Amino acid sequence: MSYQLRPEDLGFLARAPFRQTCTRKLRAPADAIFEQLAEQPENWPRWFAPANDVYFEGSPPYGDGSTRYFRLYRAIRARERIIAWDPGERFAYCAYEANAPGVSALVEQWTLAPSADTATIVTWTLAVDSKTPVHLLLRAGRRHIDSLFREGMQRLEALCRDG
Repeated sequence: MSYQLRPEDLGFLARAPFRQTCTRKLRAPADAIFEQLAEQPENWPRWFAPANDVYFEGSPPYGDGSTRYFRLYRAIRARERIIAWDPGERFAYCAYEANAPGVSALVEQWTLAPSADTATIVTWTLAVDSKTPVHLLLRAGRRHIDSLFREGMQRLEALCRDG
C-alpha cells in the first residue's frame, strides 16, 4: 500500500515538529561528496547501511524536480522529489510517497561547506511531521540516527578518497 505525503519546501526544515541535524568534517572535497550524495544514488548502499536501492526515475539530466526511489531496511519504500540541487553546496529532497503509514511530511537537506584543508563540513538535516507514535520513535531514536550518520560519513569519506 502506498501513502501520499504532504509536499513541502525548504522552509519546512525550520518549522517541522521533529528536526535533527548532524554535522561532520570529512577529508574530501565538496564536489566529490556531492557526486556521491546527489549524482550517484546507486552508491548509497555502499556508505549508508540501511539503504538497499536508491536510483533516479526517468531520464537524465537530474536536478531540481527529479524523482528518486529509495528503499530502506529492505522494507520501507519511498519516492522523493529533489527540491535543491546546488552542486558542491546543497542537496535536498521531499518524500511524496511511502509504503509506511504515520509520516505526513519529510524533507532532508545536505549542505557542504568547504574547509581550509581540502576538507568539507557536511551537515544533514532531517525534518518530519508525523503521527504521535512515529514522532515518539524518532525522538527515542536520536542516538541511533546520530550513529547511522557518523558511520555513514566514515564510509562516505573512504568512498570519496578511494573513488
